[in-house]
Amino acid sequence: MKILVGIDVQPVDEVEASIRNFGGRYSRRLFTDHELESCGENPLTAATGLAARFAAKEAVLKILDTRETVPSWKAIEVRRAEGGQPEIVLSGEASELARQQRVEQMSLSLSHGGGIATAVVVAQVAEGQSGASR
Repeated sequence: MKILVGIDVQPVDEVEASIRNFGGRYSRRLFTDHELESCGENPLTAATGLAARFAAKEAVLKILDTRETVPSWKAIEVRRAEGGQPEIVLSGEASELARQQRVEQMSLSLSHGGGIATAVVVAQVAEGQSGASR
């Protein structure tokens, strides 16, 4: 078993500015309906949650080998598990990349403070030929 770690930070004010400048065009391009609903409709408060989710998507991309295929933003989704902890749900090309690269499990931690959202993703990868070179 191999462990990979991806981390990313995202300034909340950048997300807030993008929401203000581009509105739904920005939000619908990057986030799933579930993610948008989870963060609420008020752009000022939604920006914090969306910044954390954007950082999580970037952290996942740092784990996956995306040299040949870059998944869409919506193919990487942040959800809440039953216990409330955040989790990564992959679909489409992101799911296929993870399968090809033998990613067995991902764990996610989100945090925000001081105007910065942070995400850390830890992935367990099966040993053997994975197609990803690290």
